[in-house]
Amino acid sequence: MSRASSQLAFFLCGCYMAALGVHAGEHYVADHHKAGYYVAAVYEHQSILSPNPLALTSRKEALELMNQNLDIYEQQVMTAAQKGVQIIVFPEDGIHGFNFTRTSIYPFLDFMPSPQLVKWNPCLEPQRFNDTEVVSAFLLSRPKACRDEPSQGPKAKTC
Repeated sequence: MSRASSQLAFFLCGCYMAALGVHAGEHYVADHHKAGYYVAAVYEHQSILSPNPLALTSRKEALELMNQNLDIYEQQVMTAAQKGVQIIVFPEDGIHGFNFTRTSIYPFLDFMPSPQLVKWNPCLEPQRFNDTEVVSAFLLSRPKACRDEPSQGPKAKTC
């Protein structure tokens, strides 16, 4: 897995964790936090994969494929949150699959600017950069999870 893809996976997990905290309800989250533990889940399904990961594809086709898996993930996040789950982990290749070449994976990757070089909150500026549709889709579907404050460093909310 490429470094950019790995960073995206960790970023998206963070977004899910922030979203779960909102959907699980403040009272429930606070009770578990005071008790010193969190409710976690691991989820994996038979991912909808590219029929030929070595073939070149367009960004549009890649997004269509990934959105099928993202729809399943969102459904599972909601189900888990209803059961009190606060942290959910998905497989690192679960959105787009594996066995790509460096060239064939490119349409499946979101651009992530360096936080040391660029101050950017995708919740507040989802259209600022090209090829950030997957990140924006996650964040914009969670209205309260990360829109309250722009990310300004470790003390700001995680989104």
